[in-house]
Amino acid sequence: MISEGKLPELMTFRKVERGLPFTFGPPSGICIPSSDNSSLPVHRWFRFKESFSGDLLKKVVEVYARELGKTFRFLDPFCGVGTSLVAAQELSACGYHVDAIGIERNPFIAFVGRTKVSWPEIDPDRIPELGASLLVNSSDGRVSLPSLSSVKDGRCISRYLARRIVAIRDSIRRDGYTPTHDALLLGLGATVEPVSKVRKDGRALRLVDRARPHFENTLRGKWHLISADVQFFQNTLRGAPIPLVIVGDGRLPSKYAIKPGSIDLIVTSPPYPNNIDYSEVYKLELWLLGFIEDAQSFLQLRYSTFRSHQTCSMPEPPSGFLAELKRGALKGLLAPLLHRVHQMPRCWRPRLLIGYFSDIWRSLEGFYECLRPGGLAIIVVGNSLYNGTSSPYVIPTDLTVATIGRCVGFEVESVAVVRSLKRRLSGNHFLRESIIVLRRADGSRD
Repeated sequence: MISEGKLPELMTFRKVERGLPFTFGPPSGICIPSSDNSSLPVHRWFRFKESFSGDLLKKVVEVYARELGKTFRFLDPFCGVGTSLVAAQELSACGYHVDAIGIERNPFIAFVGRTKVSWPEIDPDRIPELGASLLVNSSDGRVSLPSLSSVKDGRCISRYLARRIVAIRDSIRRDGYTPTHDALLLGLGATVEPVSKVRKDGRALRLVDRARPHFENTLRGKWHLISADVQFFQNTLRGAPIPLVIVGDGRLPSKYAIKPGSIDLIVTSPPYPNNIDYSEVYKLELWLLGFIEDAQSFLQLRYSTFRSHQTCSMPEPPSGFLAELKRGALKGLLAPLLHRVHQMPRCWRPRLLIGYFSDIWRSLEGFYECLRPGGLAIIVVGNSLYNGTSSPYVIPTDLTVATIGRCVGFEVESVAVVRSLKRRLSGNHFLRESIIVLRRADGSRD
């Protein structure tokens, strides 16, 4: 375990914490972990480790029901596989009409989200029937494997299964591009990890020695599950609107025709500063399903993502962020940590910190712009511990997000610690996940 004596910055963090409306424990039953998503219809179509709970949006709406009303506009700028967007559709069963928009940079992950929210347009009876036909008619005799080395050399998935997946993918796309065909392709994507030689683990794919299930039986099982869930939702959620899912940059929502002052509620979870490159974690699905076709496109995707990992690009930070870092509210919070990190090996550490919180700044400026006066931004974040036991340091994400929120004009209504991350750090509470509630109080910044 790591003692506090090795973390001198915690004294500063406590001072900042005392100046914020902190609470310890979930507010009004709001929860983060997504473990229950694996049993929820539609949510369970693809295993996405980074999802938060499918119940989060419902709990938020319950808390703020009076001011939101029964009809409101909702945005998730980092929507992942569409957990919050499906939840917005589920609110129709409670009499709500939610005009929902999601933004996601990873094209495969965005495809998963778009397909899930398109369940009203999927023909559930056609999925098993069409799937069986495509399995019979797909031929992998002339299939070319993607140029990704871990596929071509059979390291992450057998070459036979890779060819089979690509052949079925091509067969689906030759047949059509309807929501039903998308559902078939999603089922194929959800089959990749179970039949591969890897599992998603932390910041990479880990090779594992395990018995792998029969490919076609697994795929048929995914298709039958999707078909059953579509049938269930179509019978119980009639008239639910279909959210818009945009492949784009959630840091800059105004780029996608989201008008200033048009959003009532934002609920989102940006990537944590954990040095995880999610384009790497989901590379098998990206390449095998045809969302990435060459190394240059893959590199461009990595460079264009949120700067939570060392392989992304590092443009100049916003001027407001630099000013606050040099002589404003962020100086006391981050300067001691940056000074210590600069003295450590691996030169990417300071770049990661500055890049990450620069992107938080850009994101919160974008959220402020698109929210109406009085609108809410509810943000799920996690703090991180780095660098082993020799010279560890904690990244205080929740404190910094709340501080930046104030800098760009938000009122900080609350910072609620909802989960402790018990990893190697004894005697304090800084390893945690939190929900930050920011409000745009009026139409102008101070």
